Amino acid sequence: MYDDEPSGMFRGWLVLAGLFVTMTVTSGLGFYAQGVVLDALVAEQGFSVSIAGAGTGIFFATSGIAGYYAGGLLTKFDARLVMTIGSLVGAIGLALLGQVRNEIQMVIVMVIFGIGFALTSLVPGSTIVTRWFVRKRSIALSIASSGLSLGGIAITPVIATIVDADSLVYWAPRLAVAFLIGMLPAVWFLIHPAPEPLGLRPDGDPPLASGAPPPPLEGVDFKEAARSRYFILISVTFIIVMAAQVGAIQHTFKMTKDRIDIETARAALMVLSGTSVVARIVGGIAALKISLTKLTAFLMAVQSVGIAILAIGDSTFEILAGAVILGTAMGNLLMFHPLLLAEAFGVKDYARIYGMGSLLMIFGVGSGPFLVGFIRDISSYRSAFAVLTIFAIAGLAFLGAAGKPPRFQSSAVEHQAKRSGQQHGRPTLGTVQTLTPAHQIEQPATPPRRRVAVIDRGAAMGEARLGVSKSATGTIPHKGSDQDK
Repeated sequence: MYDDEPSGMFRGWLVLAGLFVTMTVTSGLGFYAQGVVLDALVAEQGFSVSIAGAGTGIFFATSGIAGYYAGGLLTKFDARLVMTIGSLVGAIGLALLGQVRNEIQMVIVMVIFGIGFALTSLVPGSTIVTRWFVRKRSIALSIASSGLSLGGIAITPVIATIVDADSLVYWAPRLAVAFLIGMLPAVWFLIHPAPEPLGLRPDGDPPLASGAPPPPLEGVDFKEAARSRYFILISVTFIIVMAAQVGAIQHTFKMTKDRIDIETARAALMVLSGTSVVARIVGGIAALKISLTKLTAFLMAVQSVGIAILAIGDSTFEILAGAVILGTAMGNLLMFHPLLLAEAFGVKDYARIYGMGSLLMIFGVGSGPFLVGFIRDISSYRSAFAVLTIFAIAGLAFLGAAGKPPRFQSSAVEHQAKRSGQQHGRPTLGTVQTLTPAHQIEQPATPPRRRVAVIDRGAAMGEARLGVSKSATGTIPHKGSDQDK
């Protein structure tokens, strides 16, 4: 039996703490570490920058494809099981990085590592946050995803230092053990996939009454969402945005190391990650009061400026300034993608919708590092980052074309109205007030209509009992007429 009033701390905050830990580990040893891995493959194994960049692209492309299937798995299985399997697969891929000797081996290892990353990072993390939080979703997701930046601050610079001092061959299996130690306790003891099975409700609202069934999940079906104009244009927007962003992030370390020195390169990674932590928290709070679409457009413009400064920067100050500006947009844009999808389509099929969004977005995430490496090999990093700046600006056009997100409540209300009209043999209204919440829309069986029905039946019964002639009952008097007085 469940209590009628909540007691103690909301369990969702413990879940959020667990997700913060897992995202810290996956980003520090996976996402941000790709730049370190790229440099190690070039220095230790003799790969060209473009080939090593292609390996990084394969990692992200695989994580996108696997993320799509992870969305389906999360609707069928406990998220903890999915994340446990992902932790084991990711650790195997990380350990094998030290054994890469040729291009085929690199592709296989990056595929394994990418699958493990997809099953442990953003898709399961954002899905769980979306289930536990509604009104506080932007803040909750900003807190959980701040782990992504903390991984870049606290873990990746350490990895860069030890790998540069020794080798990836030596450290890869040891990093795999660290990956498991960081992931599994948080997954097993802190995370729970949803509040309803525990008798709780999102945002810490009063628990379900004793014996009450969980409320149905609101939202749009996956097929309807995936075919919508908004989903398609938002996906194109984030393909372009992520190509620019991830291409810049993954090559900032090597570009800065080549242009200045390794100390500045490590500092650039820390500044990039540290700025994104602060900016993400601020962005989560701002999203409660400001349109997500407007905030996304603003941050895309900020990202363009940051990449442009990195393209032309020659001094430590210019590189770090570019890292600060890029970091301001970096974490928020990654966070706003799931927020926009949740706002537009609800939580009913969110795991599959975001999984598909991540799959499409990965075309940008995977192509960005390869594109930068290719342009660098035939020209320079300045040219490569200039192209990324153009990409970042172009994304604004598609965001503008997408427009405002649709309200998933309107689709449900319109569908219900059509069903109601068909069942009662009445035509449906030509327009639906799509911005009116479902619980505020007047239902067919309202009290005034019931009173009219009772009056009609009463009149008919009275006629039968009193023997009134048909000529005297030709019309029913209107309310407020002389006959009524």
